[in-house]
Amino acid sequence: MYRNIIALLGDRLAFSDSNVLDVAINIAKRSDGHILGAYVLPFTSAMFSTSNVADVESLHNKTEVMHEKFESEIRAADVNGDWCNTQRDDAVAEVARQSLYADLIIFSRVEIHQSTVDKVLLTACCPMLMLPPSNISDGSFDNVLVAWKGTREAARALHDALPILHKANDVLIVIFGESNNDEKQSMISYLAVHGINARVEEQSQESFLAEHGMQGDSDKSIGHRLLTLSKDEERDLIVMGAYGHTRLSESVLSGVTHTVTRSAEMPVLMSH
Repeated sequence: MYRNIIALLGDRLAFSDSNVLDVAINIAKRSDGHILGAYVLPFTSAMFSTSNVADVESLHNKTEVMHEKFESEIRAADVNGDWCNTQRDDAVAEVARQSLYADLIIFSRVEIHQSTVDKVLLTACCPMLMLPPSNISDGSFDNVLVAWKGTREAARALHDALPILHKANDVLIVIFGESNNDEKQSMISYLAVHGINARVEEQSQESFLAEHGMQGDSDKSIGHRLLTLSKDEERDLIVMGAYGHTRLSESVLSGVTHTVTRSAEMPVLMSH
């Protein structure tokens, strides 16, 4: 169960236009959980030295409005929660610290600055549920696609998704690239021990690209391949590992993860 939930909140909360808190509340109610509302301020420390930035008092007032809205929502839902806020340039470190004691982080990619999202994905210690811009999900997922690759990240994502997979009606495991019967059987057996009946399919890179008129063998093509398959299969959630690599001493997202985090039209549960 996801009992300690971090909801990364942006300015939409003030206008009741944030689905992040709604989803967090629904998940928390099913698990008798707790929500930490983490409001990421749309400012960095350096911005306060410029002349065109609102003063500290107005920012404080705005934060109070967000806090009051959060308290009102969780009180109405009879859910326990706490509140914190952080500036954008401190958000990654703060969320990484809070994730040490969390089961799930929920965010919308249109509410949190993309660079913050990218860094949190690679530093958080718990799974992250990313909601798309036009999210309609309430946090219940019936048809789930798990993107499998024989890596630590994919294995962790599968493990972290078990509370969701237990309740899903249809679980499809898609193995990207070459596999063998032992790998497929191991996957089926692992999930069966947890009471989950899943279908396992293998996707050939070449046949998929030919079928959809795509060219190339890049990570970007694989990312689009995953999204196209999820849409064709009418999945309401993708489960996948969040991959990264180091460039110029800075961790950045891999091509597949980069594509999915910017283009997915359905929620995505990711673990690194």
